[in-house]
Amino acid sequence: MSARRIVGCAIVFAAALPAMATAQLARLRGRVFDSVAALPLVGARVEFVNADDRARVIFSATSDSLGRFVVDSVARGRYIAGFLHPMLDSLGLAFTQRQLTVNADGDVRVDLAVPAPERIQSALCGRGSEKDTTGVILGYVLNAHGFAAIDSATVIAQWAEISLGQSGMSRRLLYRATRTDTEGWFALCGVPAATSVVVRAVTGTDTSGAIEIDIPKTRIARRVLYVDHPVRADTTVAKSDTVAAIVIARDTVPSKLMHGTVSGWVRTEDGVPIQGARVRLFGSDVVTETNNEGEFELTGVPGGTQTLMTRALGFVPDERAVDLTDRNIPVVVGLLAIRRFLDTVHVKANRSSFMSAVGFDARKKGGAGRFFTDKDVERLHPAEISDLLRHAPTLELSTDNAHNVRIRMRGDTGPCTPAIFLDGKQLVYWTLADLNSLVQPDELVGMEVYTPSMTPAEFRTKVGCGTIVVWTRTPERIGRKG
Repeated sequence: MSARRIVGCAIVFAAALPAMATAQLARLRGRVFDSVAALPLVGARVEFVNADDRARVIFSATSDSLGRFVVDSVARGRYIAGFLHPMLDSLGLAFTQRQLTVNADGDVRVDLAVPAPERIQSALCGRGSEKDTTGVILGYVLNAHGFAAIDSATVIAQWAEISLGQSGMSRRLLYRATRTDTEGWFALCGVPAATSVVVRAVTGTDTSGAIEIDIPKTRIARRVLYVDHPVRADTTVAKSDTVAAIVIARDTVPSKLMHGTVSGWVRTEDGVPIQGARVRLFGSDVVTETNNEGEFELTGVPGGTQTLMTRALGFVPDERAVDLTDRNIPVVVGLLAIRRFLDTVHVKANRSSFMSAVGFDARKKGGAGRFFTDKDVERLHPAEISDLLRHAPTLELSTDNAHNVRIRMRGDTGPCTPAIFLDGKQLVYWTLADLNSLVQPDELVGMEVYTPSMTPAEFRTKVGCGTIVVWTRTPERIGRKG
């Protein structure tokens, strides 16, 4: 039995809350938490089976955008609790069953969690010393066409190590390699944590591109790699603008086999299309430019997992991993303006200077919107960020049967959903529930709520609705979220 099939276990906490005197059945409430990402786990299927008859699932529920789930009408007895989620497969976890005893009516709290990163790494890579700073990359290698698992594929991680000695500064390239199992799963141990490495998957004559993966401080990174197109085995070491990588020589890929396609849009951080942005794949000579709608399409390029490089005058260059598969999913690239990027470099002081640097204090003095500070958090004791917004008269908040909080504002042409900015960056396609899961009330230092006509120019969008601007104690979180 492989190590990855015995490592997992569901952490179950059950506590009976004060029971209702008239209740005859219990209601199970809880959250599913991803200990690796330090975030609630969305879309997990929570299942309960009878401990004395495990033939079928008796109760089930799906966690919402905050990781919450509710199971009604549960009789007293002994149950086995657990949950399923695609993320568990990428971690290689097979969960040990845990028992839960329901011995009270009313509400019973049941929390489930992925094991701690240290435990997962120890089981997969062996127990290291307390000073060990290495991490592990987990995932699958799949074929870009048909998505079949690739057995015995080689996954290579490479990074640069710079050291200072008596002879001066020296730089050397280090690497780690591993192979996938029969299900295409791999665990690449020994990579440096809290930094970035370049990863590629190779199997016979098929290969992915070289992509950069951030290894978080929690030491565990997850990534599915797609491979495509025949190449020769010889490789050379090359360097992009920001990435040192193992790169297949360009003349090894026959042009007739380079039939991958990637399309999408390039926009500013507030959703405005960028015309004339140059887009290409790392290692490819095929270059295109966006039209007046910000659209682009690259054809005749290698398929599989690749690095997409986007450049536009006045914006910070963008490099990101994309998957060129049969699904043909469009890519939306948001570029950060150099002016705003340079402004954020100076945001590194205490609360007062931080809020002055981002313009919060000046806008508050102008009185054009509704403003909240950390003092309001102390006074109102909100359980979630959305609880503060209930005190903004221009907003209407509602909660549906799945406990999802929805927000509406009076727009130019009727009720609409306001844009959300977090630490200066617009959260495109995000919801209020996503903001609740990402930011805790004690992290808030300031929040601004504007109607459409009163929204400052730097936070105005083409939607024509109002804007909610949130400032936290950790403005680097957007970079980590990716």
